[in-house]
Amino acid sequence: MSTAEAPAPAGESAAKTVAGGVLFIGFAKVYFMLTGFAQRVLLTRLIGPADFGDFAVVNNVISIFNNTLVQGTIQGVSKLTAEDDARAGAVQRAGLRLQAGLGLAVALALFIAAPQLAALEHAPRFTPYFRIAALVPFFYAMYAVFVGSANGLRRFRTQASFDVGFSTTKTFLLLGFAVLWKVMGAFIGFAAAAAVILVVASRVMRLPPSAQPFPIRRIAPFVWAVLAYTILLNLALNSDLLLLRHFALQAPGMDAVSAAAVAGNYEALRTFALLPYQTLLVVTFVIFPLVSRATFAADREATRAYVTQTMRYALILAGVMGIVLAARPAALFGVIYKPEYGAGAAALPILAAGQCCLALLSVACSILNAAGRTRATLTLMAVTLAVGAGGVAILVPHSAAGTPMLIAAATATAIATGTGLIAALVVLRTRFGGGPPLATVVRVGLAMAAAVVAARLVPGHGKVLGLAVMALAGIAYVAVLLVTREFGPADRAKFAKIIRR
Repeated sequence: MSTAEAPAPAGESAAKTVAGGVLFIGFAKVYFMLTGFAQRVLLTRLIGPADFGDFAVVNNVISIFNNTLVQGTIQGVSKLTAEDDARAGAVQRAGLRLQAGLGLAVALALFIAAPQLAALEHAPRFTPYFRIAALVPFFYAMYAVFVGSANGLRRFRTQASFDVGFSTTKTFLLLGFAVLWKVMGAFIGFAAAAAVILVVASRVMRLPPSAQPFPIRRIAPFVWAVLAYTILLNLALNSDLLLLRHFALQAPGMDAVSAAAVAGNYEALRTFALLPYQTLLVVTFVIFPLVSRATFAADREATRAYVTQTMRYALILAGVMGIVLAARPAALFGVIYKPEYGAGAAALPILAAGQCCLALLSVACSILNAAGRTRATLTLMAVTLAVGAGGVAILVPHSAAGTPMLIAAATATAIATGTGLIAALVVLRTRFGGGPPLATVVRVGLAMAAAVVAARLVPGHGKVLGLAVMALAGIAYVAVLLVTREFGPADRAKFAKIIRR
């Protein structure tokens, strides 16, 4: 019998709460991913691989700061809000004071350092791109406070509406301005969209003041710790592209134009491979306030149940996404991209596996952060980043340009994230006695094996057949989970009840 079919009462409650939040925020994140995917794909239709590589490198550098401010601020505000709803307004105001100063400092630093950042990539033309994009962290820092308030109060529907609104606005503005001014226009549109969502969020989620103010000194230490962790997480998420371009220049016969083209191909590859990570962000948003409340109340049984159910669902979701992406990557690239982007298809199964590991690692670290175990998350992410950077530095310069170089970077990333995930699971088991049940791990492994066999049994190639094989792999995966009762009647009943609401 599956772990989910006969859980303890705490397990049932945990599964229902997690599932409900996942469905609300899940819709928004799926929409976010689809619009983000559309942005990248349509941008490849507007600009060539070299320009797309320029956009990707600058965007990924800025994303390290953007994602750090957003994720770190959301978690910091959410934790202190979730512990006591009555102080939500005071926490929000303390967060706004703190993040307005931090966001302005980051934006000014990026604006001033733009020539130096461009020089690191041997591309002076990046300077105006960095200066325009520097506005985004300023807007994001304050916007994230309002999202953190919604998350901490478990207003998942409101939080989801922000994602949908921002995704739509960014898509139209980024692509619209890119039509006019190429890479420069794309960053102008990005900054404009960030300004719009800040205004909207401030009107929708501004909370009334609390009776007692919340001192910044109480929110700052935790926020700083989470920001430091998030910096490392986003370096682990984006550094493979940045290091690839840097070390590609050291390979024989490579010049700046060739390195930019490799970066563009790798970013096209990452567009697919990052889908598992982006999907599982849903889980981190939902589990964070729940674990914060449980650990604050010293409810060890509820905490263990949340950890177990969350990691179980996360593993199931990561498994299906990874196996579908790996089934027929050449067909996927052929349908979406122009032929010159096809060099990355062979590396997709490797990078998809790596990003699935990173997704599960980020879920585990969110649980630890929610419980106040920030030292553990900093250590885990630092190890992951170090292993990945070392792998790229060793493998990429000795690889031939094109597909071999992309495979080298993907392999380094997969080794690093796999190492971090294993360590994180050990920490979860040690600290909370929870983690993905062994039975779930075995059944997911069987489901993935069945999906691989199903994909291999279909001969031939081609775009239509390839997409059909991807669907077949997903069906085989789900079928095994149903037959083995890993995703059993109890799970289906919980989700059906939530949907009917």
